[in-house]
Amino acid sequence: MDNCNSSVGTIAYMSPERINTDLNHGRYDGYLGDIWSLGVSILEFYLGRFPFAVSRQGDWASLMCAICMTQPPKAPLTASQDFRDFISACLQIEPLRRWTATKLLQHPFILRGGSGGPGAGGGAAAAVQSQQVHRNLHQLLPPPQPRST
Repeated sequence: MDNCNSSVGTIAYMSPERINTDLNHGRYDGYLGDIWSLGVSILEFYLGRFPFAVSRQGDWASLMCAICMTQPPKAPLTASQDFRDFISACLQIEPLRRWTATKLLQHPFILRGGSGGPGAGGGAAAAVQSQQVHRNLHQLLPPPQPRST
């Protein structure tokens, strides 16, 4: 688990508190930093472009200012409400306001398979889809470590 506190990766996806340690009084939680990176990545996939108002390949100073000194990007209004809420839960400037991975796995965007549109919330078909999503997610997660006695 030591790797989670290392500084590996491109600055474009690093959380504000990773770039500017003064933002969180020098404390850094690598797991919450990864949630930020997840939000930036998913939003970039959706938009088809880097979600900040600067180029990902631009100069580092502009990139750092965009990440640390502006409001986080938001999903457009054309996206489902569930998707917009999911991205917002990931892209909180204040690290402790970001959702944990466990909480994100319970988010309606995940549970509904990303639909979240009108009529997405009920019925037997939605329940079956939700169960399938849960099975898929649990297959992606590593098995629990055996407890040592």
